[in-house]
Amino acid sequence: MSRFDPKAIAVAMLLSLALDVIGSAVLLASFGTGLTEGMSSDDVKAVLDALPQNTGFLLASLTYGIFTTGLGGYIAARMARAYPYFNALAIALLGILLGLVLTDDWPWWFDAIGYLSMPPAALLGGHIARQPKA
Repeated sequence: MSRFDPKAIAVAMLLSLALDVIGSAVLLASFGTGLTEGMSSDDVKAVLDALPQNTGFLLASLTYGIFTTGLGGYIAARMARAYPYFNALAIALLGILLGLVLTDDWPWWFDAIGYLSMPPAALLGGHIARQPKA
């Protein structure tokens, strides 16, 4: 018997990614000051290029990403019939892999904190999922 439940991992990963997209849009709307309708593509690019230098945006992105990774770990652990921690950890490992493949020019500390926080966040989500119900 495999320790990983592909269905649980796929559902949890897709949910986590969907929430990341929604959260990114909200963060962009919140921190992307100066974005207006009818802007030229060069002006939009300049605003987007400034975001990696905005510490508030980066910290909000990290916080939200840690939350969605933890939620993904929770969902994977709840759906898995066995080995909840393995399935939760799979969410973190897939997140790290996607981050390495799809990463942009973010500050080194942002990437480091993001990658290092993913396994504990997913495992915490998995641990919460396995707590007995009161």
